[in-house]
Amino acid sequence: MQTVVDLSRLRHNIRLIRAATGNGFCAVVKADAYGHGAAVARYIEPLADCFFTATFDEAAELAYMGVRKPVLVLGGEISPFLRKVEPTIVPTACDAAQLGALLDAGYTNFSIAVNTGMNRLGADEKKLGEMIDVCKMRNVAPTTVYSHIYNGISSALGQAEEFERLTRCRLLRRNRHLYSSCALDIGGDLFDMTRCGIAMYGYAKELSPCMKVRAKIVALNAVKRGEHVGYGDNVLERDSMIATVRCGYADGFRRCDKPLYMKVRGVKCRVIGVPCMDVTMIDVTDVHCRVGEFAYIIADGEDAEYLAKCYGTIIYEVLTGFNGRAERIYM
Repeated sequence: MQTVVDLSRLRHNIRLIRAATGNGFCAVVKADAYGHGAAVARYIEPLADCFFTATFDEAAELAYMGVRKPVLVLGGEISPFLRKVEPTIVPTACDAAQLGALLDAGYTNFSIAVNTGMNRLGADEKKLGEMIDVCKMRNVAPTTVYSHIYNGISSALGQAEEFERLTRCRLLRRNRHLYSSCALDIGGDLFDMTRCGIAMYGYAKELSPCMKVRAKIVALNAVKRGEHVGYGDNVLERDSMIATVRCGYADGFRRCDKPLYMKVRGVKCRVIGVPCMDVTMIDVTDVHCRVGEFAYIIADGEDAEYLAKCYGTIIYEVLTGFNGRAERIYM
C-alpha cells in the first residue's frame, strides 16, 4: 500500500490558514503527521513557526531529520526528557514538580499547559500559581502557554475567557495558543498562535486534502455466479471479474459491517465480503483494468469521510490508521 502526499497542496493549505488566522502557525505533526509521515515537517518548515508532537520520541525524530524550528511536545510523562536535552525540543510542564525537574535537567525552553475545562492535562488555577512561583524563583519564563479546546466552537468562547483569566499574569502572556483547526470557524482574537492539524491536511472548508491512499491490484480472477470469494459465505450473484488488492486490515483498511469500496480508474468498485489481513477483493466487472495498477482507498476527501462514517468514527482515526506497512511518497 502507498500513501501519496501532495506537498504543494499541503503548503497551499498552510498559506490559506495563516492568511485566515493572522497569527503564528504551529504545525501539528504528532501521530506520524496524521498518517502523512513525520517527514512532511522538512518540507513545510519554512511556513511554520514551530511544530507540535505528542511524545519525546516524535520530537526527537524531527530533530534527527534536521528540523531546526522549535518542536513543542504535549504534556504528560516527562521522564524521557530528563535523560537527554535536545535544544530544539520544548517539553510541557503541567505542575510545579514537573517544571522543577525540567529546569534541573537543563531545559531553558518549556511550555506550560493550562486546564480550561478539558480535564485531561494541564494546570488548574492552584497549580498554575505554584508554577508561577517556581518561574519567579528560578528567574525563567515559559516559551509558550497553551490549552486545548474540547468541543469546537460550542466550548471555544467559554474556554477562551477562562484561558485569558488564568493567564492574565504578565509572566504567562508569552506566545499563548488555544485554538486548533476550529480557529478557521471562529475568527476574532485567536491569541498569538494557531495550533493546526486536521485543517492543515485539508479537512476543512475551502482546503484541499493532500493525501491519497492506494494499493496495487495483484490478481484478476473471473469468478462464476454462485461461487465464493474470500473468507466466509460470500457468494456472487453474477459472473464477475474480481480484483485482489494488496491492502487489508493490517494496513489500516478495516473490517466493518457497512458496504466498502475502492476506486479504480475513478469508478467505485465494491468490496466483496470484508478486507482480509493483507488483501481485499473488489468487483471490477464494469472496469477495464490490469494487474499492477492502483485501486484507491482514498482518492479525495469524500472517500475519507465515507470511511469514517462506515467505521463509526472520525477522519482523524481513519488517517492515522494508515501508518504501518504503507510506503510513503511525497510529490
